[in-house]
Amino acid sequence: MAIFKKQERTTLKMVALKQIKEALQSGKLKSGDRIVEAELAREMGISRFPIREAISSLEKEGLVVTLPFKGTYVSQFDEKDLEELYALRSALEELAIRLLMQKISSKEIKKLDSVLKAMEQATHNRKVVLISEDMRFHRRICELSGHRRLFDMWLTLQDQLRSFIALEEHSYEEADQLLKTHYPIMEAIKKGDSSLAEKCIRDHIADALGIIRRVLQKRYEDSQE
Repeated sequence: MAIFKKQERTTLKMVALKQIKEALQSGKLKSGDRIVEAELAREMGISRFPIREAISSLEKEGLVVTLPFKGTYVSQFDEKDLEELYALRSALEELAIRLLMQKISSKEIKKLDSVLKAMEQATHNRKVVLISEDMRFHRRICELSGHRRLFDMWLTLQDQLRSFIALEEHSYEEADQLLKTHYPIMEAIKKGDSSLAEKCIRDHIADALGIIRRVLQKRYEDSQE
């Protein structure tokens, strides 16, 4: 006898969560913007309860913050957030690629190559598409590692990472510059060189951290003028 019922339809909470995340990823909702339950409920044509549930999930992910007597706002990440997030990201992805290289096959290489090709195509589209493919490349490395808890932990970081990767991409003059930073990682994987692959992904993340740090510093300096 079945204990639980199958969920045939996406819940309204998930619909609301998806729309809010899309607004965050596209830049329609920016750091510091206020989120008003009543307004979102009216625009989406649903009650405030699923909106409230979606906001609660976003709070757990660190994407929004609710201030007593003030309301809910899109989180504003500072340099300390950046340092912590990228230190954790580097540790996870280095371990992921090390585990992946222990069992790499032509099948896994094709899967990663297909994401890289999608990134190449995305350079001609809107930037949010390229960022999505960039995230998919790193997510696929963690997924193919076969370490379920590592992958689950990386997934909890991806929406915060996306905000910083957007800053990184916007700092490049050419659309394909972000794409090219992934080539050394893929080449090391194809060579079957585990040490080189780890070094490439460590350098890749460290370089990205440096770029984003400079972007944040410039924004701070501009705000002081």
